[in-house]
Amino acid sequence: MVDQENAEFAGHGAKVPFPKPERDIDLYRRAIATLRAALPQGWTLASGKSRSLADAPERLLVGSPGGEVASFSVIPARGVLAGDAARFADGLSGSDRGFVCARYLSEPVRRQLDARGLSYADATGNTSLSADRPAIWVRDRGADADPWRGPGRPAAQLTGDPAARVVRALADHSGQLTVPELIRLSGASTGATYRVVETLEERDLLERLPRGPITSVRWQQMLRAWSSDANFGDCPTVGYFAPEGVRSFLTRLGKHSDHLYAVTGSVAAAAFAEYAPAHQVQIYADHDEALARALELRPVDEGANVLIATPRSAAVFERTLFRDNVRLVAPTQAFADLLAGTGRHPQEAEHLLEWLTENVDEWRTPLRAPESP
Repeated sequence: MVDQENAEFAGHGAKVPFPKPERDIDLYRRAIATLRAALPQGWTLASGKSRSLADAPERLLVGSPGGEVASFSVIPARGVLAGDAARFADGLSGSDRGFVCARYLSEPVRRQLDARGLSYADATGNTSLSADRPAIWVRDRGADADPWRGPGRPAAQLTGDPAARVVRALADHSGQLTVPELIRLSGASTGATYRVVETLEERDLLERLPRGPITSVRWQQMLRAWSSDANFGDCPTVGYFAPEGVRSFLTRLGKHSDHLYAVTGSVAAAAFAEYAPAHQVQIYADHDEALARALELRPVDEGANVLIATPRSAAVFERTLFRDNVRLVAPTQAFADLLAGTGRHPQEAEHLLEWLTENVDEWRTPLRAPESP
């Protein structure tokens, strides 16, 4: 086994000492250069034939000092998502080994390649190669972030209306679904939905069959990732003081069904798993000023016990529920907002997550009814 650190690329701020590989053969040559430097003494590398000058060889041959040779099918790829690992593995015949050479392989992608038994190397130095006969295991570390992602292409984040719609739709429902079905379910545009799905797949937050349906969603991790990128605190918010206190205020709020609003945070979470009495009411409102006027609230600089926010996505009003005539956000929305909050809110979020995990059937809606035995 060889386990090395590639200091040239260690860290997010690493500079690239060579141009971005564009052709498959360039990807392969960079991968082989990294692999050759990591191999133990006496081991050799050889390449099979290429279809053209621009193509990578079809086979990679790794030879041991004793003369045994391990053969790998070369899989060149520029951009690789976590879901591609299954497609690469399924494309191999019998007991054939696969060697993926790419421009950059993110950590979630590398984990999926490892899980599928695929060897790989990217142009920054992230390398893994293993074989039983001859016995070898080589690992090397390259960049922690794509060094060719320029300032005009920031790392994909789960922000904006499409991300909110897609994440909420995936979290609130269970079962397999295709991307076209997700488009209809979420209400996001076709292009935006595909981009969000690619981001989730790249971050190892869902699994999708090649050109097929989404088969599983890591909804807890997905909600955490979404909460860190977009939450209640990011919305334009005005603070108010309700002198009668939270409980009486909620009773009064329940009489204003003519306004489009949804309560989130501690109050919404308490409908499922109360952590402690709420000391503040957080509200999303389609028309915050109109709701404040209807409730006869005046803004305050300090001591606010009512916060009214203008949502950046109408997804906060999807799949809401009523308790004592008060409209509440879905529990997934409440969890994400609490997790990004201050004070005791993160602890409340974890308390709610325990309930969500133990009672999935009570809040996730099946997309397809189970077949009769």
